[in-house]
Amino acid sequence: MNLRHLTYQSHVFAEPPALRDLLQRAPSVRRALFVDGVPKGFIGRRYTADSSVALLEQEGREQILRFGSSGLSDAIGVDLVTGHVVEIIDVRAFASLFVNTSIEQFTQTVKAIIDRFPYYDRDTTDEEIQAIASELLHTIRSIDSEAAVPDRYWSTFVDDVEIGDLSTEAILAIDG
Repeated sequence: MNLRHLTYQSHVFAEPPALRDLLQRAPSVRRALFVDGVPKGFIGRRYTADSSVALLEQEGREQILRFGSSGLSDAIGVDLVTGHVVEIIDVRAFASLFVNTSIEQFTQTVKAIIDRFPYYDRDTTDEEIQAIASELLHTIRSIDSEAAVPDRYWSTFVDDVEIGDLSTEAILAIDG
């Protein structure tokens, strides 16, 4: 990795035969996971692709096809009813937060945010940081307006940028 650059990498999963019938109703999900690929990772523990997909099921709840992890124990997956990418913040309770409207928009968002890096240096002014945070939010909104709503995965990322937590030096130390 270049010391001032992050690169987008794709991860394509092996398709479990047990999911073929289930995913016939979700061809775009199947294509994204098993043909085109999803992001391999995004800034440290914010998101990493898992080694394999796993179906999360709970009686009376939607089925979530888990394909990644976020933080120490959260899951990232696609709701097979809505097609939305969600972050499962409590797997036992199935508590979820909206991430993106589709798996394609999730991939486009990660790619766009990585392509924009570096964001700012540690000694950048507050005004410059605010301008970059606004630019990133605009980028996210242009890909998926629902993802830019406050208190969601991507708007929280922008909040972290805005408070100065994601300088180039901090990100490279995380991903170093």
